[in-house]
Amino acid sequence: MAVLVLAIISTPLYADRILEGKKSQKLEVRHSMLGFRDTLLFYTFKNQQAILTLSIGNEDESFPVVGKIYLFDEATTEEGLKKWINNQHSDGLFLDVPNPVFAEKLPKGSCKVTSHKSTGTSKNSHGPATFKDYEVRLSVKDHATDKKFKLSGFTNTARVHVKNK
Repeated sequence: MAVLVLAIISTPLYADRILEGKKSQKLEVRHSMLGFRDTLLFYTFKNQQAILTLSIGNEDESFPVVGKIYLFDEATTEEGLKKWINNQHSDGLFLDVPNPVFAEKLPKGSCKVTSHKSTGTSKNSHGPATFKDYEVRLSVKDHATDKKFKLSGFTNTARVHVKNK
C-alpha cells in the first residue's frame, strides 16, 4: 500500500523587507511631455523588489508630499522595476511590466518638506508660464507594516518648479 504524503511549506509572501532610503537608488522627474509637473521621486531598493514613490506638489510653496510603497514579487528583475517606473511618469511605453503585489500609502505627515530655498526661475517650454525653482529638503519618517516591510526614515533633497501666479 502506497502512502501519499503532502507537505505544505508555508513561506510568507513578503518576508520583512528592510527598506533603507539612504541605500536606495533615486530617480527624480520634474517634467512631462507637457512641461513642468509635480516632482516625482522614485526610490528603488536594490535586491528588495520594492519602490517608494514620493510626489511633491508644485502649486505653491507649501510643497505637500505624498508617499507610497510598492512591493513586487521576489522574482521581479531590476529591469522590470525600471520599466514599471518609466510607465508611471511617461507614455506607458512598456507592456511587459511587473505589477506590484502590495501597495500602501504612507500615513499623512510621514513625508514632508522641512525647508526650501529659491534657486532661480525657469520658463516652461510648453507655453508662456514661468516657474520659480526651488531646492527642498525632505524628511521621511520610519514606517512599518507587520510582516511586509520596514522603511527606515531618511532625509534627502529634491528640486521643484512652482508656477508663478
